[in-house]
Amino acid sequence: MNCYPLIERKVEETSASASAPAKINLWLEVLHRRADGFHEVETLMAPISLFDRLHIQIEGDQDNLEVMGEGAPSNDENLVMQALQLARQTRSIPPLAIQLTKNIPSRAGLGGGSSDAAAMLVLLDELFEAPGGRVELKQQAALLGSDVPFFLGSGSAFATGRGEQLHDAPQPFLGGDEAHFILWIPEIGVDTAAAYASLSGHLTSGDSHRKFRECDFMEKSVWVGSLHNRLLDGVRRIEPALHEVANFLDRWHPGRWTMTGSGSGFIIAAPDQEVAKEEVQSLRSRLVEFCADLKVTGSVARMVLEAQLWRPAVS
Repeated sequence: MNCYPLIERKVEETSASASAPAKINLWLEVLHRRADGFHEVETLMAPISLFDRLHIQIEGDQDNLEVMGEGAPSNDENLVMQALQLARQTRSIPPLAIQLTKNIPSRAGLGGGSSDAAAMLVLLDELFEAPGGRVELKQQAALLGSDVPFFLGSGSAFATGRGEQLHDAPQPFLGGDEAHFILWIPEIGVDTAAAYASLSGHLTSGDSHRKFRECDFMEKSVWVGSLHNRLLDGVRRIEPALHEVANFLDRWHPGRWTMTGSGSGFIIAAPDQEVAKEEVQSLRSRLVEFCADLKVTGSVARMVLEAQLWRPAVS
């Protein structure tokens, strides 16, 4: 039985490789600040067809991390290395040669670092079995970050707490649609703590909270107009260029876009792949004029691409 279907992997005697998917937040509501400093949230997360690649090999006399691609540190600050150190608290693991290929944009709300960490925990468990089994991996995942436990799950999920308490996504999820998304990743990064802190006014009033409705994400087409992210309110306040991005999306894609995570990535829902590909080209064309008007071309038009909702095979 595959306990971790989101992390597709190949395991050999002294090495292992994995694909680590990105995620998007289709819904995110912030409820209140907790005593531990985190915020209580409700969020609907889904994996998409955009992957980092991780390979580990028992080799050498000390650990070596090689990162190919941009946006991730190649030292102990990388969550992959932090996952390794956590695993070593419960078992003996020899030095490893680690190769991480980054395809998921960083600081975009797509969970790339969290997914990489989850992939590392799973590969280490394959080569050096965790004595505490799945319970141990889930505990370590929660220590590494709020999004990491999601990637140890089986697919789309509704999360509560600080994001680590997972519940089954409403079924039939998105009405069974083969959902596609246009991803707009600006160059501007958003600090997660700053995004939450900027919501202080909203957190004082329960009247501002929107209630999650499962039925909105169980009907074909209906879900497209149900996307929501409370953190966008704060991001618009602290990043003027991203406020203009949101205005632009409201003008050209009203009612079917939102920000993912704490940003700065935006998603636009499309009914099928053909429409998504057409809109990617259209958006890229419009961005030329949009960025020229803002006079911040380098900081807004980082990347536009298309991705599909990913449903892993569960055995």
